[in-house]
Amino acid sequence: MTPHVHPSARLHPGVVLGPGAVVGPEAELHAECVLGPYAVVGPRTTLGPRCRLHAFAVVGGDAQDRRTPPDAPTRLVCGAENVFREHVTVSRGSLHGGGLTRLGAGNLLMAGVHVGHDCHLGDGITLANNVSLAGHVHVGDRVGIGGHAAVHQFVRLGTLSFIAANAMVSQDVPPGCLAAGDRARLYGLNVTGLRRAGVPAEVRRAWHSAFRWLCASPGGGGEDGDMAGHERELRLHPQISDFIDFIRASTRGICRAAGRSADDRVDAPFEGEADACLTDP
Repeated sequence: MTPHVHPSARLHPGVVLGPGAVVGPEAELHAECVLGPYAVVGPRTTLGPRCRLHAFAVVGGDAQDRRTPPDAPTRLVCGAENVFREHVTVSRGSLHGGGLTRLGAGNLLMAGVHVGHDCHLGDGITLANNVSLAGHVHVGDRVGIGGHAAVHQFVRLGTLSFIAANAMVSQDVPPGCLAAGDRARLYGLNVTGLRRAGVPAEVRRAWHSAFRWLCASPGGGGEDGDMAGHERELRLHPQISDFIDFIRASTRGICRAAGRSADDRVDAPFEGEADACLTDP
């Protein structure tokens, strides 16, 4: 079956279209994009260079939203070198949510992933099989999400965070943290991810201190009179300053730390993460 390309679509040099592939109106595919058999690029969708859609992926479909008609002038914009595996679906934006869904560059969306309307994803993200992001979710750079996990609408996932398989995330996950469970709880830092990203041991130690202070302490970061000085010291590291600002800016609230007992101490799973964080790579 021959591909179908709408007359208003724009294809740059080197684009390859498989049998039955469809490119919708006002779509733009930059150089060397590849569409597998029966892959679909929807209206007003932009794919950066070297993006690859595998068979039956639908990228740029209508928002799954009752208030947005199919012909609404909404968009999807994707950066370079994103990979959309079989049966991935990514919706364009909604009229009430800004009208734009955006993906950065170098992301891997494995089979069956869904990215809802008005989501904003950064760079280098890995979404494993059948991950589902509801509308308006914001995902930072180099986030990893395990298979079959789901993220509630308007949730933010901070840079270098990791969400375990089968998790149900209904509140924000701060940068560099590990979350698991239904409803998801924080289990310390994503130590492996921080090491792979080249975060020095000194910064990881400061990150751990900030986590204990803001996420795992009874007061939630606040009643010790020396906290102002402690915060100034932590903010000497830009990554920790971003961590603190992310938490302070949360409107949905932050996932609670797991393993708290009656005296508010964290249990073995978190302590194990703490020990790992203090070890040089």
